[in-house]
Amino acid sequence: MIEAQIRELSDVFDVGAHTLGHVVLTRTRDRQAYLEIADAKHWIEDITGRPCSLFCPPGGRYTKRHLRMIERAGYSAIRTVELLSLDWPRRDGALLAMPTSIQAWPHDARSYVQNALKRGALRNLWRYVTHGRAVDWPALSRLLVAETALCGGVFHLWAHSWEIEEAGMWRRLDDVLRFLGEQREAMPALTNAEVCSLISPQGAACPPGAASRDLAALTTRP
Repeated sequence: MIEAQIRELSDVFDVGAHTLGHVVLTRTRDRQAYLEIADAKHWIEDITGRPCSLFCPPGGRYTKRHLRMIERAGYSAIRTVELLSLDWPRRDGALLAMPTSIQAWPHDARSYVQNALKRGALRNLWRYVTHGRAVDWPALSRLLVAETALCGGVFHLWAHSWEIEEAGMWRRLDDVLRFLGEQREAMPALTNAEVCSLISPQGAACPPGAASRDLAALTTRP
């Protein structure tokens, strides 16, 4: 993708940072990790002419030390790979940590359980059990959207385009995005930055429900 295309996408998408070279932060030295974090922000801002406030650690791997680097680089939020969550972004120091609901990928039940247990997210695990331990991600998306509309929170869908291509899931993704678009009256569609802007300094969220979707660290309205 050339710079002009990235600039055009930034007119309708949130363009977040993901390091310059898709470097897993926990596998590199601190100085290199910080440069990857900070330089990615500068690169995106130079291309788009817009602030880049969100960072997504490659592989979802980071430590508390990396959070402080992300904060020092000037970001206001990170997007994690926590699944099955309907929570609003949570405060971690000066940063907001944004969990997600569904990855557009055919995870098995074991992957969902491990994801929840690794993070001590027992509420997410219980949610998965009560929804019948579904492994079909479009079906699980619909169940979680219904719960969000009823109970409030944020439904957050994300995907990697190359995985969608390899698995031949474009039609399934299109069906889910069309479904999300049909929920706009009950659940406003917000970008990641818009969701984060609704969190007070004390960490409280404002509206009763929202739908956020993230495609390879890019978000837009349906």
